[in-house]
Amino acid sequence: MTLHTSVPSRHSNPRWALLKNASIRYTFAGNEGRPLLLLHEMGGSLESWDPVLELMAADRRIIRCDVRGSGGSEKIRAPVSLAQLADDIVSLLDHISVTDAVDVAGVAIGGCLGLTLAARYPKRIHRLAAINPPTDATGRSGEVLRERAALADAHGMRGVVESALGRSYPDFLRTDEHAYQAYVARFLCNDPTSYAHILRALTNVDFEGVLETITCPTTFISGRHDLVRRSEDIEEIAKRVKGASFLQIEGGHIPSVQAPESLANALEAFFD
Repeated sequence: MTLHTSVPSRHSNPRWALLKNASIRYTFAGNEGRPLLLLHEMGGSLESWDPVLELMAADRRIIRCDVRGSGGSEKIRAPVSLAQLADDIVSLLDHISVTDAVDVAGVAIGGCLGLTLAARYPKRIHRLAAINPPTDATGRSGEVLRERAALADAHGMRGVVESALGRSYPDFLRTDEHAYQAYVARFLCNDPTSYAHILRALTNVDFEGVLETITCPTTFISGRHDLVRRSEDIEEIAKRVKGASFLQIEGGHIPSVQAPESLANALEAFFD
């Protein structure tokens, strides 16, 4: 892939949308093609996509947002569901007058939200790339989420940074020390109460009988070195969506920052 060295202003200069249920920070720019909506990972923000956008055509229409409770969007002070967070995104699309179906790519919880959108709003989603998405919180995975939420409530983001990034951003993927330190710094700026509420929302995720209803063209992408959700598990999940494909790429649980070139290549091949 050719690196696009001229990074346009769409990669910064965020705006805020005052929606019915939340104030959402977002960016929307570019003038070519169907809009591509990019959804970030747990503890991330729209900036998580910066390394990928540097590798994509500058004139492509791109929408990014901070999910409610994340980044610069409105904080959460009461229990929330993944369905509510997905509804926020549709409200944002309405707010910016994007009513035609959009392409969606989401990392981790962003992929989970993409699947939720495809199931709840089939006419609004054209194609979907779900990257390392959680689809259940049974057994130990649910316990880990609840324990981490309690730690965030009790000790703030510094109380969870090691447990959260130990598997999603392990040592062997921290070869770019500057990128890793920048990611940690941004992670620590999350609001811990909001973070805990989103973790608890993930404990209730259940796609039993839901994935089978998704009709848009879908691909599941897995980071080869993901220690959170193994590639073989994501490949099995892909079989539940009719006609879905599966692709393994470089990187771990957060390939948007760990392997942006591999992810950009995969997205351009799927959406173009």
